[in-house]
Amino acid sequence: MAGLSVYLGHASVANTYWYLEATPVLLRDIAAASEQLYRGEAA
Repeated sequence: MAGLSVYLGHASVANTYWYLEATPVLLRDIAAASEQLYRGEAA
């Protein structure tokens, strides 16, 4: 969560958490993109 917060440029992890809690679809999309990046499949 801290890494995502820094990546998104948020000043606080709480700000990142709020966005993820408020939009479950965003969390799913972030997880999918992270998996692709980890596998080297990201464009």
